[in-house]
Amino acid sequence: MTWKHECGGFVFEWDLQRDEATVKATDGRLVWNGGLLPTLRIAGENGAPTIVRSQAVALEKEGAESRISLHFPGLGEGFLRIASTPAGISFPELRLKWNAAPAHLVSLFFGAATEEIPGWKRGEDGFWPTWRADGFCVPSAKGAPVQSFFRFWDLGQADLALGSFGPTGTPYAAAFPRPLYCGAMGGAAGWVVAGPGAIPDGALYLKIRSGAACLHLLYREDLWGAPQGAERIWEEPLRLSWAAEAWEAYRVHFSTFPVEPVAPLHQRSGWNSWAEYRMGIYENRPLIDAVARAVRPEMFTFDDGWETCNSTGRIRRERFPDFEGDLAAVREAGMAVGLWQSVAWVDQPEEVGLGAGDLLSGLDGAPVRTNWLGSPYQPSHLALDPSSASAREFIRRKTHTLVGTLGAKLLKMDFGYGVPGPDVAAPRDPAYRGERLAFALYRLMADAARELNPDITLQCWGLSPLLRPAFNLLTMDDLGDAGAQEGLGHRQWSVWAALAGAQGTAIMASGGYDWSQDAEIVLNTAVIGAPGSVLNLNPKAGAVPPEALARRRAVGLWYRRTVQWRPLWLNTEKGKLGAEPLARCWGRLEPSASGESLRALALRDGADKPSDLERAPLRGIDWSGRWALLAQGDGDIYSGEVACIPLDEGWLLLPSETAPRAVVAISGFDQESPAAWQWKDGFIRIDATHPPLDLTGYLIRR
Repeated sequence: MTWKHECGGFVFEWDLQRDEATVKATDGRLVWNGGLLPTLRIAGENGAPTIVRSQAVALEKEGAESRISLHFPGLGEGFLRIASTPAGISFPELRLKWNAAPAHLVSLFFGAATEEIPGWKRGEDGFWPTWRADGFCVPSAKGAPVQSFFRFWDLGQADLALGSFGPTGTPYAAAFPRPLYCGAMGGAAGWVVAGPGAIPDGALYLKIRSGAACLHLLYREDLWGAPQGAERIWEEPLRLSWAAEAWEAYRVHFSTFPVEPVAPLHQRSGWNSWAEYRMGIYENRPLIDAVARAVRPEMFTFDDGWETCNSTGRIRRERFPDFEGDLAAVREAGMAVGLWQSVAWVDQPEEVGLGAGDLLSGLDGAPVRTNWLGSPYQPSHLALDPSSASAREFIRRKTHTLVGTLGAKLLKMDFGYGVPGPDVAAPRDPAYRGERLAFALYRLMADAARELNPDITLQCWGLSPLLRPAFNLLTMDDLGDAGAQEGLGHRQWSVWAALAGAQGTAIMASGGYDWSQDAEIVLNTAVIGAPGSVLNLNPKAGAVPPEALARRRAVGLWYRRTVQWRPLWLNTEKGKLGAEPLARCWGRLEPSASGESLRALALRDGADKPSDLERAPLRGIDWSGRWALLAQGDGDIYSGEVACIPLDEGWLLLPSETAPRAVVAISGFDQESPAAWQWKDGFIRIDATHPPLDLTGYLIRR
């Protein structure tokens, strides 16, 4: 019984009787190997779990798919459907028909073996993970500094959360770019990405033990009860996708989940109050005035701290006695109002008419506490259970207040990932269990907001296309994971954020807290999408250099408003074992009548400047210093109007078949003055030597 599929320059072969699968490059080099038959951990009568590994009984062709008949010793019979895809393989369905009453499922594994290995004893898990490769790639699995690539021995004994449950490397890494719902293994010969094809009803982890791995779905139905019925059905429990590079393997994997592009109106610039709030500075009006005067973003978001406590939707009057006036000030300045919300947490449920039955509870029925760290030594919260009609109605009613009464045009939906896992609590309704819990909470808030405003912008994290029904603006977060290396961290995150470009997702590039590193962030933002910031503008935090404000003003004026694109990498590194992703020089290619047009460029100098060969797609563009180029409108940077933002002293050489009508220097938002430029031999040259500190940039008008 062997199943084989070849695509994308790789060969997948699976010996079902031995449960040994391999992915190899067509030249024979091994990329990945391991088992794929499902293994169950079942709660025994005495409370001790039993490991049951399925056995393949028969392989039959059924149309475009194949059916693998399975035997689960002591439990029942079932089958697994397998299908080939242009990206790899998929398991569209897994079924198990119980011999007797449904067993209580503790865990489901793909890639777990129970056989004895001579001379070795199984560890406390009771099985051997079997997925083996040179290393792992889970974007931003470690922080401070950000790290995504790991040799197979680097992680030791680790459970990497691929969804919403638990810390991953560093606690806050549960935000961008997660939930991913997949992880990668591979090396120099290629990479394989593995994950479910639908949001699963268990908590999803990549379990790594001594250099090998398996995919782990945690249920703990021994605590919360099993769904009734003669059969257990899993829809799309696993997909495997592969490519030569890890980034490309993720792109190919995500392409198997087709999504409609969001409306471009959600690609909007924003400013967030969190830099001040986290320092205990709650002076809204000076911040609003400073932001409007210096940058003029399209949205201003009041972050965590504006409510009486988490999730009430009620203004904290002792802190903000004239919050309505603050909202009015935002609108008068030409900005839309955004409001932060924790989708899961609630601190004082009795204040909003909720009781213990509306909250996630332990076995004793008492509500459990949680936080983003999963620690009892940090401030904690209670969590909503969407199983409760009262909890669902509370979310709807509160969201209507935010959108209808307070007039929010953006909701920053946070902390779907700061919820207790199945070992601690679970929704009462099995339909909301596992990774479906966070998605349900996001979706409840999103749907309630859209009832009043179909065009509301819903901001969240997570690169997986499976999340797209719940939000329309992907944010890159505030670089807390990068520690003191915000500029470097953003250069890594930007490479991963580019995966969302092909999905037609609006992206807010966000930023950090350190003005001295913000130039690197602005440069990447020019390619990625809308600028967003949590930078501090309060004078108590120190004076902001005028050139730093000018850069933020420039990218806010001229960023691309479109939402579908793919990267032109140039010499940007997409990452591999031993080398993290690093945005160097790269661009933004957007669909056009002629196919694709280059409409944005981030250009770095020195060691980050491409070789002549790497620069070949740029038609002779040359430069010194760092520059961001942004086409305005539907033209490309070679023929249409172009905004040129210098981040240092330097010069720019840009090809142009004809002389431009004008090249002007812009100060402030619209103050024009002559620029130092010339057109010669088919190139426009702009000199930004000793530019004014408040120079916004240059506009080339053709």
